[in-house]
Amino acid sequence: MIRPLILCALLSFGCTKPSERTTPSGLREHIVPPSTANSNIKTYNDPNYAYVVPDNKRRNQLLLFLPGTGAEPKNYRKFIRLAAEKGYHAIGLMYPNKPAVNELCAGSADITAHSRARLEIIDGTDRHPGVTVDRTHCIIQRLTDLLHYLDKTYPDENWAQFLAGNQPAWEKVLAAGHSQGAGHAGVMGKHYPLRRVILFSGIDFLTDGQIPDWVQNTTRHNIYYALHHEKDELLDINIVKSGWTHLGMTPPVSADSPIPPTAQTLITTATPALLLPLRFHNMTAVDVFAPASIADNAWLHFLQ
Repeated sequence: MIRPLILCALLSFGCTKPSERTTPSGLREHIVPPSTANSNIKTYNDPNYAYVVPDNKRRNQLLLFLPGTGAEPKNYRKFIRLAAEKGYHAIGLMYPNKPAVNELCAGSADITAHSRARLEIIDGTDRHPGVTVDRTHCIIQRLTDLLHYLDKTYPDENWAQFLAGNQPAWEKVLAAGHSQGAGHAGVMGKHYPLRRVILFSGIDFLTDGQIPDWVQNTTRHNIYYALHHEKDELLDINIVKSGWTHLGMTPPVSADSPIPPTAQTLITTATPALLLPLRFHNMTAVDVFAPASIADNAWLHFLQ
């Protein structure tokens, strides 16, 4: 069951600097509430974070990061900034991230429940009775609005290259997410021509042992990458391994030693940086829980 990030952890987030790494020369940070990009947005208005490096260091690809249940982009700035340091335009996007989709759907006998709920959050089309997200508030519209805003406000940063009319230019996008955000990124990889999908502590499952339809689908399996802690409190590692297999991903390897270049699935036993509840679930991506070894090994592997 995927529960919201606990309050004590969220309080810790607000008191933590976004990164201990040396800031590269010219790295720009833009903190943009969703309502600034679209005045019709009334809920889930915690700021988006966008980063970019100078033109001569850019690789002209976009890293889109989706937070977990109840979390905000500011909780994941280390990974988002690292992506920017490696040449990506990088965005941490706020979106309607309650209720937790696994909590909503895992007890169903319907293998389409997860994908229908997630697609409603992604594109705003009504598909699931437990979700109420319209077009204005969905992930795609929020991302499109933010890209238009960044392009207009900072024209020298070339955010327009990630737009194809009034849609994101998916072929230039890497979608990453933590927990609930990982599930959204996973479904997006089945429906849009993303360059890469990165799953941190996230996979969908059904309690009756059936496999959700998007997981039991090896379409474009080569674009999927994932990291999970062996002691994850919310998602049993055996359930996750089964999901990886059904997705057609390569067998898991350790994230705590040199990682083979072709590895898609990584398992860590590293000690979290903060010893609070849900530390193993959060340590794969959340700033205050992620040890330096994760950034230096798994994160860099995913961003290669």
